[in-house]
Amino acid sequence: MLLILIALIVIPQSVSAYLDPGVGSMIWQLLVAVGLGLVFTLKMYWQKLKDRFRPSADGHEE
Repeated sequence: MLLILIALIVIPQSVSAYLDPGVGSMIWQLLVAVGLGLVFTLKMYWQKLKDRFRPSADGHEE
């Protein structure tokens, strides 16, 4: 079974495909969304990290 799976992966097969112009736009939107999601996530965790090491206003450590 494993040999058949490896053979299917390794042996090249011809594929006919058509990419219409909307695919480029969709890929661009995906990249922008992933980028903005990463920026938002990093900003959120950076703020939590800064708050953890910032001294509290009343002078007591939590």
